[in-house]
Amino acid sequence: MDDAIRVVKAARVVPIIRTNTADEAYALARIVVEAGVPIIELTMTIPDVLGVVAACRRDFPSAVVAVGTVRTGAEARDAIGAGAMLLVTYKASEPVAQVGRDYGIPYILGAATPTEVDRCLELGSQVVKWFPAESWGIAGLKYLRGPLPEVECLVTGGIALDRIGAWLAAGAVAVGLGGALLAPGVGQASVITSRVQAAWRWAHADQVRGDGP
Repeated sequence: MDDAIRVVKAARVVPIIRTNTADEAYALARIVVEAGVPIIELTMTIPDVLGVVAACRRDFPSAVVAVGTVRTGAEARDAIGAGAMLLVTYKASEPVAQVGRDYGIPYILGAATPTEVDRCLELGSQVVKWFPAESWGIAGLKYLRGPLPEVECLVTGGIALDRIGAWLAAGAVAVGLGGALLAPGVGQASVITSRVQAAWRWAHADQVRGDGP
């Protein structure tokens, strides 16, 4: 059950795919995996996301396929049925946690306040999604880890590529990246590949733990 969590911590970056079409989601997933990142998160807001999950499990067997924005226990079961290896949500959801435990699938619950973080930990979330991260700022994460030094956070929400190192240095175990990483650009595939590779370098630079905010 812990394998996907270990991948999150080792990767340090989690590309979050949120698109208006299934085809675009699959294309982005391929770019990310071929760029060398071992994990992708597909959100439940993608049309026919379950089909995309199944296709990614089939075509990218070495990658961890996570499903995010999981709002209910029913969605969690559907995601697992399609092949989800990790459930991610933005809230401290007891139903999502229960489905994860029932099926032996790891889950990352979400929080925006210390009280919610505590609830996520009580529900067995090994890593907590701290969202929206940039609204609180790096100082907010540092303050959070004062009374809760044991909490391991996946920080998401508005993070720019050049802020990855600072967030990791502040104590995050990984950074979730959406628009800053996967928004279309000139040349699209080549531009996105370059961003993904840059994000990986930021996350794995030798000096990352010494960066400041």
